[in-house]
Amino acid sequence: MVISRNGENGERQPPIRSERFFKPHNFWFFATREGTAVGPFDAQEGAANAVEDYIEFMQKADDGAREFFTPGAKFAV
Repeated sequence: MVISRNGENGERQPPIRSERFFKPHNFWFFATREGTAVGPFDAQEGAANAVEDYIEFMQKADDGAREFFTPGAKFAV
C-alpha cells in the first residue's frame, strides 16, 4: 500500500526513502518525519511493516497523540 505525503497525488511512484531504516548494534529501527527512532526490530522487514502501522496510526490519531511522537514536546503529567 502506498500512502502519499501531503502534496503527492498518488499518480506517480513516490521517491524511495531508504534512509528511513538504520541498523545500530544488530537491531533495525526506522526514523519518522518527526525525528523519532522507532524500534528495535530483529529484521528490516519487521521495521518496514511497522512503518505502515505507524503511518496509519498517525493519520488516525488526534493532535495530542501525534504530539507524543514529536521530540521536545511538552506533556502534562
